[in-house]
Amino acid sequence: MPAVQAIGTNDRSADGVGVSVVVPVFNSAASLAELCERIATSLGSAAGVAQWELVLVNDGSEDASWERVTALSTEHPEIRGLDLTRNWGQHNALLAGLHAARYEVIVTLDDDLQNPPEEIPRLIDALGPELDVVYGVPIEVRQPAYRRFGSAALRATIGTLTRRGEVSFATGFRALRRDLAEQLPETSGRRVALDSLLRTLTVRFGSIAVDHRPRREGRSTYSLARLARLAITELATDLRGGGARRVPSYRIRAVTDPGLSDDGRG
Repeated sequence: MPAVQAIGTNDRSADGVGVSVVVPVFNSAASLAELCERIATSLGSAAGVAQWELVLVNDGSEDASWERVTALSTEHPEIRGLDLTRNWGQHNALLAGLHAARYEVIVTLDDDLQNPPEEIPRLIDALGPELDVVYGVPIEVRQPAYRRFGSAALRATIGTLTRRGEVSFATGFRALRRDLAEQLPETSGRRVALDSLLRTLTVRFGSIAVDHRPRREGRSTYSLARLARLAITELATDLRGGGARRVPSYRIRAVTDPGLSDDGRG
């Protein structure tokens, strides 16, 4: 990874924004070093980014992912890690990372490198003053046919029932404002649909076209049945208005940053 300076000590213009990148980690020990290096290179050279951090949330990995996270955070002060008590689910892990984020713009992406980190600056630039959330929509989706068609059908159904057009372009590659993330409760229940929660807070959504690459390590854990369960969770969240259910959405076992509180908030 390129040499990087400590958070808050670089000499960039004060006019730039601070960026927190949140990545849920699940059994991705083999690809974490490359992921972190490419994020560091992308943000290290991005105009308008004053300072940045990378929050890696280990979601009950069964490989050496947490060991890699702790090692990387020791080597690079921009990297912070959260270790969840078990596998809570991708959206729950994202919620934990959003709460830990420190900077005014937050970008989320998966750990499988299908969304190239080099696209992050474009997503940040698209988050203009008139928008609260911007999605990176793949020009061409590099996923199995069942996943592409299943996702499209389920999102079309949700969009029709909720009459929310932005459902059709919601993806895991997002840029959003931290003040929006701060309104998301830790007690949204064990079945969390992040995009539905965001839709309860704002209508200011946008999207841009981004590159999408084939998965290089392992295989996706999203079966058609799991996609259907997520769709049901999204629909239920939209219909009930996102009210807190007073059930923890995640619990944290360990953090790499002693400055974090027990609930992982920065």
